Amino acid sequence: MRVLVIGDIHTPVEHPAYLSFCKDMQAKWKCDKVVFIGDVVDHHCISFHPKETDAPGPKEEYFQILEHIKPWYKTFAKAMVMIGNHDARPERVAAGANLSQIYLKSYEDVWDTPAWEWKWETIIDDVYYTHGTNNGGIHPSFNLAAKMGMSCVIGHCHSASGIKWHASPRARWFGMDTGCGIDEDQYAFLYAKKQARRPILSCGVVIDGTPYHEIMACGPKEKYYHKKFKPAIGRRS
Repeated sequence: MRVLVIGDIHTPVEHPAYLSFCKDMQAKWKCDKVVFIGDVVDHHCISFHPKETDAPGPKEEYFQILEHIKPWYKTFAKAMVMIGNHDARPERVAAGANLSQIYLKSYEDVWDTPAWEWKWETIIDDVYYTHGTNNGGIHPSFNLAAKMGMSCVIGHCHSASGIKWHASPRARWFGMDTGCGIDEDQYAFLYAKKQARRPILSCGVVIDGTPYHEIMACGPKEKYYHKKFKPAIGRRS
């Protein structure tokens, strides 16, 4: 398999150039399979943390997300989506209200993505893919790979990006952090403005079980600089 791994996009507050970047990487590496590593949607309106005053309400955010998912679904018509902690917020809210999951629609139905397969984890060519909820540290995927005893690809930690290897006398395996595709100047990420570590925009590629990593050139004068693209919903800069 030639797998393109797309980082956390957090629609409707994704970076306006990230879709073009991922499309270009799919073509460059001739990928025949696509995995979204999770947090496809942000769900800021039902966050368990304080809401930003400029944030949309639940209904408005739902329709914004629905509109933003459309071009991703059109570009990557068949994909696996690892369910992230932000994607799963409605389930957590329902559980907090003692509401059975039987009352909730599937992710495919909620986001009108019938050809996407939403799941918590998957294994392709002996590589384990999951969102990475509850994993952290400087090298989150490397830590998970040590626990799993197998190669792992995760997202979740926006400032973690790259590949790090384990080796023993009998085997070699890796952890890859995909990075993300967020727009840090959107309202949903104001909480991180004072953090020293910044999000890294990037994606992963895994060819027959071997990892490769691509950084998105998004600085001024670079190909994917945000001002060259239509803003997602209204940038602060």
